[in-house]
Formats: sequence, C-alpha cells, structure tokens
Amino acid sequence: MSPHPPSPLFRTSRAVVFATVCVALATLGHAMASGSAVPAWAVLAGFAGTFAVTAALAGHERSLATLTGGLLGGQFALHALFVSASAPAASMQHHPASAAGPSGHGSGTAMTLAHIAAAVLSAWWLRRGERAAWSLARRLSAVADRPIRLLLALLAAEPAAPGRAPPSYLRRTFPAPPSGC
Repeated sequence: MSPHPPSPLFRTSRAVVFATVCVALATLGHAMASGSAVPAWAVLAGFAGTFAVTAALAGHERSLATLTGGLLGGQFALHALFVSASAPAASMQHHPASAAGPSGHGSGTAMTLAHIAAAVLSAWWLRRGERAAWSLARRLSAVADRPIRLLLALLAAEPAAPGRAPPSYLRRTFPAPPSGC
C-alpha cells in the first residue's frame, strides 16, 4: 500500500518547523560568532527563502542524511545572506576592523563550525520529529481506513427496489384460522 500524499496543512506545518529551526539556529549562531546582531529584514528574507524551498520538498519523509544536507546548504546560504546584510552596517561604524567584511565577522573557522554544529544538531532533532510525525500519520490513517471504507461502501450501495416481493422460499405460509372464530 503506497502512502497517501500529505495534506497541505501537514506539508505547510512541516515546512514552517524546518524553516524556523534552520533560520533561528543560523541567526543565533551567526550573532554569537560575529558578535553583532543580524538585521531583522535579513532574518525575514532568510525565513521566506528557506520556507519556499522547504515547502516544495516537504511532501515525503526525509532521511537523516537528506535533512543534514539540506540544513548544511541552508546554513551556508543563510550565512552568506547574513554576512552581506551585516557588511554595510559594519562599514558605517568607521572602524577598520569591523569594515573588513566577512573576515571581520569572527573567526572563519569558528563561524563555519558553528553553522555545521547547528546543521547537524538540528538535523538530528528534526529527524526525530519527522519520524514521530510520520508514524502518527500512518497510525491515524490505518485506524481511519476501515471505518471510512465501510462508510463509502454503504453510501455506494443501492437500496432494494420498493414493492418487490421476497422470493417464494423466504415467504412464510400460515395456516388458515378456524372457521368458527
């Protein structure tokens, strides 16, 4: 039996959770490693982009390797967005160290490790949630399958034609009552 495609609500909720985890961890990790806040517009743009990609891919259960790969790609795309969004603000401070661009955003190694750690940990966490959500969906589908099939069969059945007499072998014959009554 092939699994049914998920409903749009299920698909959207999975995409929202994935995008929220990915963007929140990228924003937190980026701010901690760089020492500066990420502009709100960049966080919202990152969320919108991550949500759009995730919603398109949220139709099936994903493996840990797929989730990790998607999160690594998302983390590095968000890192590039956050660095480019933070660079103009850093250059306006008139400090040579902060105007250095990406190298001024904390250690390159520390930033890379922070994004990798965020991707791996969130992939593990999301995979556990993914397994639980799909398990619940399969169980609910199995429980609801029989009653729904029965209901559909009852609705599709045609009622017996009215006025039709039952076959003779089903008719009961009763003896005539005594004539004196």
